[in-house]
Amino acid sequence: MPAIGLFVLLAAAILLPKGSEGALRMASPDRTRVDQMRSLVAGLDKGAFVLVDFDPDIGTYPEIRGAVRALFDDLAARDASVAVVSFTPEGRALAVAELARLERLRAAGAGILQPLDLGFVAGSEAGLVRAVEIMVPASASGPIADSVRAGGGGIGAFALAVIVSGGDLGARSWVEQVGPRLPDLPMAAIAPTFLEPELAPYLRSGQLRALLATLREGTAYAESVPGGDAPRDRPIAPLPMLVGMLVALGALAAAAFAGAAGQMSPPAAPERGA
Repeated sequence: MPAIGLFVLLAAAILLPKGSEGALRMASPDRTRVDQMRSLVAGLDKGAFVLVDFDPDIGTYPEIRGAVRALFDDLAARDASVAVVSFTPEGRALAVAELARLERLRAAGAGILQPLDLGFVAGSEAGLVRAVEIMVPASASGPIADSVRAGGGGIGAFALAVIVSGGDLGARSWVEQVGPRLPDLPMAAIAPTFLEPELAPYLRSGQLRALLATLREGTAYAESVPGGDAPRDRPIAPLPMLVGMLVALGALAAAAFAGAAGQMSPPAAPERGA
């Protein structure tokens, strides 16, 4: 019976009438948080200085990668002056990979932004607190680095901070450590789903101005940004679903058959002399 029930449910999903594919799309139909993030970026002045704290973790980064790449596209459309920094070794490794991707796109002739790489700041939360006052390394050069130094050299020189969160250090640390020291700094976050219960109260309180914290929100955001790294209006394909359904059905049927055969087997005859 469980196998038959699974078959019926999946078959119904495949045979949904035309026009009902929206229920199968990955993007969230609720655009509230997407609109908040888009409005926050759209409200920036041309050339505004934006700091991206790149501290996701390797295990959950694939979930938010599309939203993060769409953020860079969104900021590029506003001609934002972007700097990238990391406070965790894992975040730094992922930041290096994304910065290399942007460099390859520029080399191929794509009109993409060129962030200032502020590198890795050691010390975890202590390093984050120090960065409030000073964070630009002496080796950093160029107009963005010079302008940040002119603005004090720390996080306070930026018009917006977007925290790409993962595990060890993320948006919660920024709200607790940076928020009281720079109360006028708008902060937003992109985070994997498991952090949503922790960060949602900060969004409601206004300590975070925007938050994307589920895969469906991130996909909807990526779809809303021109050039965003996500499929656009593409429902789940019926053929892969059908193949998966048949594989699952076969596995369940085999397990049910094996269980039934075991129950029907006669008990072994007792050995003589037992």
